[in-house]
Amino acid sequence: MKTLKGILGYSWAFLTIFIVLATFIGNDYFSGKLASATDIKISPWFSGGEIIKTIDHGAYKTYIHRPVFDALIGERRKGFIQLNWEPYAGLPPVVQETIDYNDDNRADFLIILNTQTGDTTLSANCSTVLSTERSYRLKKGWAVRVILKK
Repeated sequence: MKTLKGILGYSWAFLTIFIVLATFIGNDYFSGKLASATDIKISPWFSGGEIIKTIDHGAYKTYIHRPVFDALIGERRKGFIQLNWEPYAGLPPVVQETIDYNDDNRADFLIILNTQTGDTTLSANCSTVLSTERSYRLKKGWAVRVILKK
């Protein structure tokens, strides 16, 4: 009996080494499968929300995300809209663009992004547009979040 317990104990220890190695090696795969099985989604406060409009400028594209006011329950009074410019290699030194985020056929704001320094300038034409949060240098390009009020 003592020998059987020893063999089972060592077998279990040997097996757990493979389980631990498989867990570390397949971490990306397993975490992706777990997230898709549970239907977990990344909060738009981290991802910027879904892309609702793409403007093609030839060498680069502007991606306009949906306005984000989401809260745990209901909506917040202040939110943001995220703008992405990609690819980084095709961007001019200064990007200047008028944005109509609410589709009323009037420019809501003018944003100027210096792609060398990341400095942004915002000129609002609408009372719901407040300011820019900051600009973000991404792997593929630049992103800017414009603060909005409801």
